[in-house]
Amino acid sequence: MVTLSINGKTIKAEEGQTVLEAARANGVEIPTLCHNDALEPYGSCRLCVVEISANGRTTIDSSCTYPVSEGLVIQTHSPKVIESRKMVISLLMARCPNVKKIQDLAREYQVEEVPGQWDTDNEYCILCGLCVRACGEVVGAGAIEFAGSGIEKVVDTPFHLSAENCIGCGSCAFVCPTGIIKKNDLEHTASCGPDGCAPGGPKREILNWQVEHDLKLCATCGNPIAPQPMLEKIAEEHCYQMDFFNNCPSCRTYPTVDKDLCTACNACIVVCPVGAAQFVEDGEDMKSHVFTQNCCGCHSCTDVCGWGAVKVG
Repeated sequence: MVTLSINGKTIKAEEGQTVLEAARANGVEIPTLCHNDALEPYGSCRLCVVEISANGRTTIDSSCTYPVSEGLVIQTHSPKVIESRKMVISLLMARCPNVKKIQDLAREYQVEEVPGQWDTDNEYCILCGLCVRACGEVVGAGAIEFAGSGIEKVVDTPFHLSAENCIGCGSCAFVCPTGIIKKNDLEHTASCGPDGCAPGGPKREILNWQVEHDLKLCATCGNPIAPQPMLEKIAEEHCYQMDFFNNCPSCRTYPTVDKDLCTACNACIVVCPVGAAQFVEDGEDMKSHVFTQNCCGCHSCTDVCGWGAVKVG
């Protein structure tokens, strides 16, 4: 643990924490736009800057990237900090004047003077990078990246084409602070050609990346579970078979084995598509057991058990 001061209050923080983490852990709120606890610190928006005094030197630094150390003296709302944040907000207002989150910040920090707009009246991307980092760091798809520079900088797909690596998970839309990334789940779709239109099943579209993926349906209730490529990626990474996703979590019920009725005939183990049914030691005997963490809820084991040992409920 290290001891530091935030706004005149002495606090303890764990080594390895950032100033932002230490502040929030002690009830001190610092505004951010590009920070998310699931992602590595980035420090691009500069809204989380604080005044830090250490070793006789005072600097203005981003709190999300600055590590705590013994004896730091931090001011989160000093005049210099407020002035720095106002400059950041005014530049964001020049780029994205219609974004509610930026408008709210401008009112909170009383930002009235805004530099000339950059001919982007309908721009809603603040270039925080959350979508790019979530896609790369958490999802591991790497379907989108930054392109261009300066006022031409954008988040885009390679060559502005449909994102081939996008699995339709929607993480980008979830973390986007402005709501500009549009994810839609369509109940009814159609494929149209010269000979007319053929009805299709439910799909998820992410308009920004020009992708559309089939939604896998629950075999029990018929409701959509998730995009097919997303489930395929999860299955590959965690060594699941696709049958694991036959049922949605709400409809998935897990069988149990009555050890007194089990004859260890092996039928449930052979028929299980995901390897959830296995033999386990039961005293001197081997009995079947269903590992619910691997079970897909298909109930093949209950259907095949001729002794009534494998049952639901």
